[in-house]
Amino acid sequence: MKQSHRFATVALAAVVGTGLAGEGAAMAAVPPEPTVASAPAAPAAQQVAIYQYATGVVISRHRLAIRTRPTMRSKRVGFLRPGQRFKIKCWTRGQRVRHTRVWYRLGYSSPKNYVSGAYVRVIKGRVRHC
Repeated sequence: MKQSHRFATVALAAVVGTGLAGEGAAMAAVPPEPTVASAPAAPAAQQVAIYQYATGVVISRHRLAIRTRPTMRSKRVGFLRPGQRFKIKCWTRGQRVRHTRVWYRLGYSSPKNYVSGAYVRVIKGRVRHC
């Protein structure tokens, strides 16, 4: 702490806390400055940001097929209901559906499962490229 700031802190503590009782009492009220050894910094490996998956919603009027690859000819492994919310891990290019080549990979799934981006709206977060 700079000397001028310490003096202002001591003077303010003396006036407010002890009522001009003396400089010795005011110096006792000032806490000691922290040392570098008492507050170690965390290693850089522990300061990793956790990626939060984006959230999408199905905007089609019919159920949306979940596929093993980003193509219409790949195997269907499930369906999403209209209005259903789901986690999106990332996006990739695939077969064109309606007006877009974007396909979203579902988050929190061990196999690679995809849905067409033509029938999905991202409502929360930002989707990264796969």
